[in-house]
Amino acid sequence: MAIMSGLNALFSAAFLILVAASVAVTGSMVMLGLIDSIFRKKKEPEPEGEELPTDGQEADQYGNNDKGDAAMENLHAEQMRKFSASQNTP
Repeated sequence: MAIMSGLNALFSAAFLILVAASVAVTGSMVMLGLIDSIFRKKKEPEPEGEELPTDGQEADQYGNNDKGDAAMENLHAEQMRKFSASQNTP
């Protein structure tokens, strides 16, 4: 019976230590978040001007037309053919 009492006390003490540690970690996270929001610099408003182009508009504007993507696609297809051929050989 003394062993059960000792184990019960040990588990109770470990549980209370873990609860205290979790409260300390949660409290520090909340406090650091509040301190960060207090001292955070305000963002300056962006100047009014022309809008940034989307990806498609930028490619057309600079004449890219995704030529690099087609080359990578062909390379990938070639590598996959080699891989599948090597998998089929016994």
